[in-house]
Amino acid sequence: MTGRVRGVIAATIVMAATFTAPVATAAAAPGCVPWQVRTVATGLGLPLENLAFDERGGLLVSKTLFAGNGSVERVTPDGAVSTLLPVSGPGALTVRGNELYVNTGHKTLDGTLGLKTGTIDIFDLDTGKRRTWATGLTMPDGGTVLPNGDAVISTLIGPKRGLWLVRKENPSAPERYGPDLLGPNGMVVSNDGRTLYVANTGGPDFQIAAIDLANPSAPAKKIRLQAPWPLNIIDDLALGTDGRLYTAGEHGIVYRVDPDSGATCAIATGVHLGSSVRFGAGPGWDPESLYSTGFDGAVRRLVPPA
Repeated sequence: MTGRVRGVIAATIVMAATFTAPVATAAAAPGCVPWQVRTVATGLGLPLENLAFDERGGLLVSKTLFAGNGSVERVTPDGAVSTLLPVSGPGALTVRGNELYVNTGHKTLDGTLGLKTGTIDIFDLDTGKRRTWATGLTMPDGGTVLPNGDAVISTLIGPKRGLWLVRKENPSAPERYGPDLLGPNGMVVSNDGRTLYVANTGGPDFQIAAIDLANPSAPAKKIRLQAPWPLNIIDDLALGTDGRLYTAGEHGIVYRVDPDSGATCAIATGVHLGSSVRFGAGPGWDPESLYSTGFDGAVRRLVPPA
């Protein structure tokens, strides 16, 4: 969610999306112990939108400049930063094997007007070659690749607001997908590959939608965070090996959420202007720690209690 979109979310927060589906109401989570917050790198540019690990010792971040240009930057464990590739309006990043999927065209004006200028590009981490895989997308923000090789992206605002399915057999013809959400944003697939969890940014009724991948047209399960607005606004999601969800939001609070019960724990504060979180992966990155990006241009590490 870019800085310019934040005003749109605030203006539309009173609108509620109504589903006829079960709700997981958050309760106090047992064992709610704070994590330590440490800074990995600063000054990467404004804003940082998303992150992924390349499994080769790099933490990749999408730097979406307000002018609509940007890049994917690579951060090493010692905090050194280099540019991996230039991207016009980068959004979500997804690594599958040796390939990096990059949402492009994440621009507020294009979303507002419904322009189909967005793509998903694939960058080969071994060869450095880049190609455009999917076209016809509008302001692709969040995104992930499903177990079957299809992709889902989110459009946060405008006439194309919603979730969109990109089929691997026909990636130039995106299709409407799943429920109608007020603010579809970051997403992650469950460890068993059966559920797609989507952040519902600004939704006053619920903050996470759980979509059955076997039946995406069915009403989604609604998960509420135990926090008042605006402290329940989330931008992105990560999944732990324990099956629990971890959230990022501009309020600087990182929540851990049990997707079954809705039990919520604020594991960290001071994660300023948080946009995305992921568990470490690859050489030099602790798999037990969460790493975050922020609209303030910083990368942070969240260390769990011993």
